[in-house]
Amino acid sequence: MIKSFGMAFFISLLFLISAAPIHRAGECTYGSVHARFRMVDGDWENATAHPMLKRGESFEIKIIVRVKTNLRVVYLKLHEFGTPVYEVITGPSTMEQLLEHWGPTQSDQSWTYVWKMRVKADTSWVNGFSPLEVYVQFTKSDDDDSSITFDVMNTFIIDELWENYPQETINENFSSQTKDAPRLSSSSFLAIVIILFLAGVFLRGRRQR
Repeated sequence: MIKSFGMAFFISLLFLISAAPIHRAGECTYGSVHARFRMVDGDWENATAHPMLKRGESFEIKIIVRVKTNLRVVYLKLHEFGTPVYEVITGPSTMEQLLEHWGPTQSDQSWTYVWKMRVKADTSWVNGFSPLEVYVQFTKSDDDDSSITFDVMNTFIIDELWENYPQETINENFSSQTKDAPRLSSSSFLAIVIILFLAGVFLRGRRQR
């Protein structure tokens, strides 16, 4: 009975995910945004993607921004909600950092940004879904702008460390801290012992006087 219920729940979950709307692009008055996602050595797929990733697993996202008219500035930000799950390995900005492209821009001008990212190895948000959102604002003037927000991916985070997670990064950091710590050579240590011994003899002699 429990097994049948679990199978029905899993099938229902897959149906809900597959039935969820796929946002191939976001569009507003002053521009459009396309987003793509791919796993390591995988093919690019349109957002919103629904991967299953382990802690420490890496992936790539690509954001293509196109403007329809002259603008003063375009803002872009990668955003997530609640407990931190994602981190940037390489890319034009970090999580929650505002990326700015100042104009003037021209109609049909576009930019492509690519981030290599990963799920934090120590994230405490596991066995649940975590969306990664892109926010883009097209600003024509101080009181005239338009924005687009949608999920690039909505990932199910598996509570298991990715087998290809670079553990050597942690080991190198630890060894470098140990390496940089000051150490005494044997001759220096011997000199300190001799100095302490002579100081002790000197103080003892003064007390006996």
